[in-house]
Amino acid sequence: MRTYVISVIFQDQQNKYYKDDEFFQLARSLSALNIEKNCVIRLTKSHPAFFLSKGHLNNIRNYVAENDIGLVLIDNPLSPVQQRNLEKKLVAKVLDRTGLVLEIFGSRAQSKEGMLQVELAHLLHQKSRLVRSWTHLERQRGGKGFLGGPGETQIESDRRSLTSKIVNIRKSINKIRKTRNVQRNQRLKNSIPLVSFVGYTNAGKSTLFNAFPNKKTKAENRLFSTLDPYLKKCGSHKKEYIISDTVGFIRDLPTSLVIAFRATLEEISFSDLIVHVVDVSDELSDKNAEVVYNTLEALGVDTGDKNRIIEVHNKIDISVSQRFAPFLKGLEKNKIFPISAKKKQGLENLFQGIETKLYKKIIKENIILDASETEKIQWLYQNQFVKSSELKERDIKLELIWDGEERQKFNEIFVGTVL
Repeated sequence: MRTYVISVIFQDQQNKYYKDDEFFQLARSLSALNIEKNCVIRLTKSHPAFFLSKGHLNNIRNYVAENDIGLVLIDNPLSPVQQRNLEKKLVAKVLDRTGLVLEIFGSRAQSKEGMLQVELAHLLHQKSRLVRSWTHLERQRGGKGFLGGPGETQIESDRRSLTSKIVNIRKSINKIRKTRNVQRNQRLKNSIPLVSFVGYTNAGKSTLFNAFPNKKTKAENRLFSTLDPYLKKCGSHKKEYIISDTVGFIRDLPTSLVIAFRATLEEISFSDLIVHVVDVSDELSDKNAEVVYNTLEALGVDTGDKNRIIEVHNKIDISVSQRFAPFLKGLEKNKIFPISAKKKQGLENLFQGIETKLYKKIIKENIILDASETEKIQWLYQNQFVKSSELKERDIKLELIWDGEERQKFNEIFVGTVL
């Protein structure tokens, strides 16, 4: 389909985060599209009816008519009314950012679960965009003869139909979720840790995933190359773990997609370790990392728990400058691993680092604190280090299970001495 791609920048946007070519790369990733023109336009404010200004709209309309354009993509959210008006004015199909991402996800899904989640996302998006835009949406008469009052509108009928489909798909996804819960419980029973790869789309997660032994996934230099989750077992005999490759994040990820893919992405929140893969060669790596951490928070992951997160600074072979500072504030430097997944540089350090984080040396010991040291006692309980306790007159004896890193943190906070 002959396509016109439009990126929009508003004058009050001071930073360059709205990268001109990201939306173009999204459009390019759909093989069905033949992109005839890609442009960036600046707006002072959006038009309530058409989103675009009259001048830009006229220029685009002329180009669409002269070049037989069938699809216009706009890198901004459009209201249902704006989308409908643009389609009438341009005599072409119009999709906003959300619509394009939904189309990409639809083309990528391969597993039954992936297809169900994409269909759910489409239905949620479609339901939010039901507007009175066609003549068949007029109110239908209910009952017989002249006594029947006005029946439900076609909009109400369509909404009811969509709601019914959404309920059925959610039931199917819940069945898959129950299966995943059984698998998770079996993994926990066998004490096999789970490591989840997360990152901005095209950061190199799939390439890194393939650098681990065993099963490979499809690694391509395109956005959203991986949609369905992949799992494989890694590590040595006594230090086994499972790694999971998930869909890449992106700025302004549609809410309907986050909701639809929660069943898959919630596996991240059950991970023993989250590996955040960052493309440090990208000039917008700071902003991309911020998007990832914000999305993790939206999924219920506490990014304040630094013990569960490490950063992999990927593509150092093509990065202009070597970065040593973490993208997550407060993350220790020993949790940063510079690598090149493609060139297989720094992978041994990463493998060892993952095993070390997952299989820390567990320390079992008893400490005796004064019963008045409530702040220390509360901290130990909050962090679930206390296995048992015994009160002796004015002292309390605590049996603790922790590792050396957690023990050191306790000493740094309270400047105490573990007995």
